[in-house]
Amino acid sequence: MKPKALIIANIEEYLLEPLTAAGFKFSPGQLTFKRPQNEFVQAIHFQANRHNEEHVCAAFWSHYQVSSRSYTSWHKARYGHESANNIVGGVADWNIRNWQFPVIDGKENKEHQLVDPSHRATVMVCLRDNLLELALPWLEHLSHWENAALALVETQDSHARACDFYLLAGKQEKALWALNEGIAYWDRNPKASYPQEKEEIALRMEKYFNA
Repeated sequence: MKPKALIIANIEEYLLEPLTAAGFKFSPGQLTFKRPQNEFVQAIHFQANRHNEEHVCAAFWSHYQVSSRSYTSWHKARYGHESANNIVGGVADWNIRNWQFPVIDGKENKEHQLVDPSHRATVMVCLRDNLLELALPWLEHLSHWENAALALVETQDSHARACDFYLLAGKQEKALWALNEGIAYWDRNPKASYPQEKEEIALRMEKYFNA
């Protein structure tokens, strides 16, 4: 069986039922589950290893993302143009706290490898447990503007976007805090690689706080 077909077959065998019951719909061609959640869309994407080869390698990783079209329309109404994207937050499986990888032949496997039939159940049951116990709560947590804003500030990702998310949550004081955190970050890291972020922070300071 070709690697992608093998991955799809195992996803359908082990993950389709619990995720469908949770409201997700599966797109086999894109290796993606999605479900709407109020203003948000939660997505689970499986990325195949580009070195996959029949009978040699059939590996993949999982990624989790929250997006919101309402942010795109809100951004256009506030700033006159659409945001660069509608992503609220995203994470790869290995960056989710307490994520456990399957142990195969005494070694932890950092990818979901299905080429050996005798290991497939171990790999997929481990993934299913992680997904249901850790990834779905992560998606739920990020599907709230205030939580998503705080996550951006904590990772020093985009303080301007964090400000927007706080405003969408009705948290004006926290929106200002996010911008001040961004200014402090730039003071500490003047050679950071996102020069347009400084402009975005300044725009919001002037627009919302007359600063």
